Amino acid sequence: MLGAGLFLVAVDATVLHVALPDVVRQLRPGAAAQVWIVAVYPLTAAPLLLPSGTLGDRFGRRRVLVTGYAVFGLASLACALAPSVTALIAARAALGVGGALIMPVTMSLLREVFPDRQRRRTAIAVCSGIAGTGSVFGPVLGGLLVEAWGWRATFLVNPPVILAAVVAALRWLPRTPPGRGPWDALGAGLAAGGVLGIAFAAGPSGGGLAAGAAGGVLLALFVRRQRRAAAPLLDPALFRRPGVPGAAGGVLLVMSTLVGLGLLLAQYLQVVLGLSPTAAAARLLLVLGASAVGSVAAPALLERFGNARVRTAGFALPAVSLALPAAGALTSPWWLGVALVGSGFGMALALTSSTDTLLSAAPADRAGGAAAVEKTGYELGAGLGTTAFGSLAATVYAAHLVVPPGVPDAAKRLASAGPAQADAASHGLTQATELLAAARAACTVSVQVAAAVASGLFTLAALVSILGRRIGRYTIRSARGPLPGRRLRRGPPAVPGRAAVAASGGCPAAVRRSGPGTPSSPR
Repeated sequence: MLGAGLFLVAVDATVLHVALPDVVRQLRPGAAAQVWIVAVYPLTAAPLLLPSGTLGDRFGRRRVLVTGYAVFGLASLACALAPSVTALIAARAALGVGGALIMPVTMSLLREVFPDRQRRRTAIAVCSGIAGTGSVFGPVLGGLLVEAWGWRATFLVNPPVILAAVVAALRWLPRTPPGRGPWDALGAGLAAGGVLGIAFAAGPSGGGLAAGAAGGVLLALFVRRQRRAAAPLLDPALFRRPGVPGAAGGVLLVMSTLVGLGLLLAQYLQVVLGLSPTAAAARLLLVLGASAVGSVAAPALLERFGNARVRTAGFALPAVSLALPAAGALTSPWWLGVALVGSGFGMALALTSSTDTLLSAAPADRAGGAAAVEKTGYELGAGLGTTAFGSLAATVYAAHLVVPPGVPDAAKRLASAGPAQADAASHGLTQATELLAAARAACTVSVQVAAAVASGLFTLAALVSILGRRIGRYTIRSARGPLPGRRLRRGPPAVPGRAAVAASGGCPAAVRRSGPGTPSSPR
């Protein structure tokens, strides 16, 4: 039941990847509006995740979860009935609000329902697998529904499932008692504003340095307030615990790559290889299957090797796998399949180990804040992946597009916006074949560059994870004392002072016999 709502929230982050060409044909959005239609959902959810998670800690998790279900279901209907681009973007933003209420509360309930760590790891692996596979299954579902009924059907599947989830939550979920401490509304506003500023800085409109700086200032004020608060929304000491910063960064990296490259690959398979939406979605099922296998295998691997080693392996495997399409394996279905399988399996390991680290670092009554950190990385990564990889691919595409001579300026400008637009611009042109070939070649190069960047980021993450483990071991050994087999150089024996002799009844030998750690021994 918890997984059903989490699955829909994850699906809606990517369901329009394959459906976007159909949206373009019906609503005629511009290039920037197309990115906003996809990105506004995670960019709206990301700033609200921390306030929503702590709302569950304060006012009861079941109550907040059911409210999120209701908002998500109504917003899905609004998306399906949207008459214009503006209405669709607004409805997608409302969908993000509902998702922000659902995600952190769902994960914090795992901390409450499964106090045993081994069982909780299994539950986390299942839910992480559901979230990861939902992001991958979004294009699959979108392709099937678009071919059968059109893009509006991608949103009409949500309300019936949400209604069943509401009934199940009210019937079977335990009623969580509200927290006793006050809810810091000002702190929640600072956190939301800070994340919003950072998200807007990297958003489709390019808010730039000013928005990012404003977001950083608000987050700094939030951290300062939390350090002084008697009942903080999020304890800043959480990020000083071993593995927590790496886990939060791992979630951000995995989701940005999964969603950003997923969008580019879905367009590549349709525009360059000429596959139908269903056929393109079927290729992406390889990531879905590998991610599911990785989620099933993760609990045993975590028990055997620990979170840090599994997370490092989860970074290294996509780094190697994504190097294949970066090196030119996009045109080979076999090598592309190997890259998709390796990436899906590795990302599932990294996501599961990171989530387990974050949830285990916080006590049960503060699990909402820790879950909100994980889901903020999830949604912020999805939004940043869409905009960052989309912007990178668009820049590379425009730089490598060689428009054949004789193409009108209007068609040239339209073709420069993207491969899908090049297909529309070629209609009625005598140079249509040459223009489409140039667009396909430029699109191929843009996907290769994006895969190379993703591979480099995962390589860097793996190296940082290895270095962090070594530094952590060195710190622990230093705290415990010298390594076995090494002797410290000792100075001359200390002469007991008059005060120590007096305290021992006037016997210096008693002072010398007292071992290290006793009040009378010299340190």
